[in-house]
Amino acid sequence: MTGRPFIGGFLALFVEAFHWLKIRWDFDESAYSTAWKLTLVAILLTGVLIYLDGNPYHALPILLTWLPLLFLPMQFVQSFGLNHSMPLITFSFLAKHRRQRNLRLGLNESVIHVNFGNIYFVAILLAATLGERSSTLWFLPGIIILTGWMLLSATRSRPTSLIIALTIAGGLAIAGQYGLEELEDRLGNSDGGRSSFDPNSVSTMIGRAGKIQQSSDIIWRLSTAKETPIPKLLRTASYNAYRPSSWVIDPPIATIFRDLDVFAHQGKDYYILGSQSDSVSPLGAVRASLTTYQIRGAATPETPLSLPGNAASLLGFELDGIEQNSLGTVRVFPKQSVIEGSVFWQAETNPETPATKEDLIVPHLERAMLKEVLKELRLEDETELQSKLTVIQNWFLNNFRYTRDLSIRSWTQGFSTPTAMNQFLTTARAGHCEYFAAATALLLREAGIPTRYATGYSVLERDAKRQEYVIRGTHGHAWCRVWNEQKSQWIDFDTTPPSWELTVANLNSPMQKFNDALKRLREDFFLWRNQPTNRLGVTLLMATIALSVAVFVLRRLWKTQRRLEEVQSRNGYDGPVQRTPLNALEKQAEKKLGPRPVGKPFAQWISNLGPMLPDSKLLDEAVELHQRVRFDPAAHTDSTPTRLAELAKEIGAILKRGQEL
Repeated sequence: MTGRPFIGGFLALFVEAFHWLKIRWDFDESAYSTAWKLTLVAILLTGVLIYLDGNPYHALPILLTWLPLLFLPMQFVQSFGLNHSMPLITFSFLAKHRRQRNLRLGLNESVIHVNFGNIYFVAILLAATLGERSSTLWFLPGIIILTGWMLLSATRSRPTSLIIALTIAGGLAIAGQYGLEELEDRLGNSDGGRSSFDPNSVSTMIGRAGKIQQSSDIIWRLSTAKETPIPKLLRTASYNAYRPSSWVIDPPIATIFRDLDVFAHQGKDYYILGSQSDSVSPLGAVRASLTTYQIRGAATPETPLSLPGNAASLLGFELDGIEQNSLGTVRVFPKQSVIEGSVFWQAETNPETPATKEDLIVPHLERAMLKEVLKELRLEDETELQSKLTVIQNWFLNNFRYTRDLSIRSWTQGFSTPTAMNQFLTTARAGHCEYFAAATALLLREAGIPTRYATGYSVLERDAKRQEYVIRGTHGHAWCRVWNEQKSQWIDFDTTPPSWELTVANLNSPMQKFNDALKRLREDFFLWRNQPTNRLGVTLLMATIALSVAVFVLRRLWKTQRRLEEVQSRNGYDGPVQRTPLNALEKQAEKKLGPRPVGKPFAQWISNLGPMLPDSKLLDEAVELHQRVRFDPAAHTDSTPTRLAELAKEIGAILKRGQEL
C-alpha cells in the first residue's frame, strides 16, 4: 500500500525468520532501552529529512508510512530475544528511573509487560492506511484479511463467528467508503487534496460581511542583483467575467491550458511565455535588455507561478511540465517539491491574448449606477487613457477608505436592495482590494476600456539581511489589467489606496521568526542537497554513517548470539536428554507462547497451552505421560509411549487447525 514492495518483502522475511532460525540473544532491560533509543534517533532523523525534503504538510503522514522499517530494532529484540515480552517502562525515561529509584529504596513496584509484536502489527496497519495506494480496490479486503488473521491467532472465539463478523464489518466499511466518495463527488469535493486555487474562477468577499484573514506563511522568495528593480505586483491569475461575488473566465475555450515553448540553453530549460514566442529569441539573446530576478518556493502539481504582468520568459526551473491559458495564468508541474529559477520581465508585450468583447461586458444590474458615477467623474472629457486612469485613481484615493472589516451585504430583502457593488460605489465607500479592483474594472468597461480582474501578490517586504524579498499570504492582492489600445499592451492598474499596505501585520513575533527560519532552512537545504555537485557527497556521507552503525550493531550481535540448543542446555546438564512425542510440539507452542524462558521446565511451560485448547484434559494427560516417560521409566507400560504419541498428534492437529483459538 505504501508503494515500497521490496522493503515490505524484506521486513516480512525478517520478522518471520525467527520461526525457522535458531539464533537467539538474551536481551535484558538495558538492551530493550538501547533498541528504543536507536529507534527514536532513527524516527527523529527520518522525520527531519522528510520535512526538509518534501511538502511540510504531508511530512507526518509520510513518516508514519515508514514506521514498520523504523520500528525494526524493537521488533528484532522482541522476535529474537528469549523473553516473550518486554517491560512497558522501556518506552518511558521517567518511568524507568522511577523504578530504579524504588528498587534502591526497597519499594515494590509491579511492572507491566507487553509484546511489541502487537504494536508492530498496528504500525503496519497504520502505514498501509496512509499509503499512496490505500485508495485502491484491494485496500479494505486486505486490511480485513490481515486483521482477521491476527484475531484468529489471539482469541478463543469460534472462527466461523469471527469470519462472519469480519465479513459484515468489511461490507459496511466498503459501502461507507464508496458512499463517502460519491458524496464528495456530488458536493464537488472529490479533489480536496489539491490547492484551493482555481485558474477558471475566484470567489471574493464582495457582498459578504466579515474580517479578512490571510496566512502569514512565506509563499515565494525573490532575489535580484544589486540595484536591479523588482516588480511591484506579481500576478497569479486573470479573469474576464464578473459574477455576483466572483470572477470567472468566459468563454470556456479560454480556460484551456497549452504547453509553453521550451528550448535548451546552456544546459537549462528556457520557457517562452505566451505571445512572447513571436518576439523573444529562443536562444535568449533578448534577455540582455530585460530585467531579471530569482524566485524560490515550494510547489506542487498545478501550482500557479506568481509573475509580473509583463513577464517574458523563464529560465532554470526543473519541471515536468509548464502550461499557460489565454489570460496569462501560468501553472507548473515541478519535478521536486521546491523550485527555483529566473524570471525575465519588463517586455514590451504581454503573455496573454489581446482584448476581446468579453473584456467590455458589464452586468445589467450595475449599469445604471456605473453611468451615474462616470457622469460624476466626467471621464468623457478626458481623451488620453492615462488621464482617464488618473481621474479614477484620484477619485478612489480621495473619496474611499480601505478596510479589512467588511460590512456590505448582498441583497437581503429582495431585488429592491442595491447590489454590493452599488453600495460600495455610492454609500459605503469602504472595502478591501477586491472591491476596488472589481469596481475599477466595471467603471472602465462602462467607459469603453477593456479590463480584466487580476489576483496575486504585492511585493511589500524586504529582508535586508538576506538581500531578498518575501512574499506571504498576507500580501495577497487584487487589481486591474487595462488594455492600452495604442501600444497593444495590457498594463497593471491598482486603485486600492496605498494605506492598505499599513494594515499588513508586522510579523516580528518569536514564533513567526521561527516558522520563517524553518521554511527557509527546508527550502535552502532541499535545493542545496539536490545540486549535482552535492548530491553524490550527501548520499555517500549518509551511506557511510548507516553502514558504520550497521557494522557496529552486527558485530555486537555476532559476538553475543546463541543457538536455541545452547540456551536450552544452560541449566548445567550436558548429558543425554530423554525426549518424548510431546517435545515435537515445541515449535508449534512457541507460536502461541513465545520462546521458552531459560530454566523453565518444558512440562510447566507447555501446560500454558491448556486454556487455549477446547479440552485441556488432553494436555494434562499428555504432560503426565511425558513426565512419567522421562523421569520414571519403570512406572509406565509399553502402551504409554503409544498413548502419548496419539495425544501429541491430536494436540498438534488442533493447534494446526487453529481450533484452540
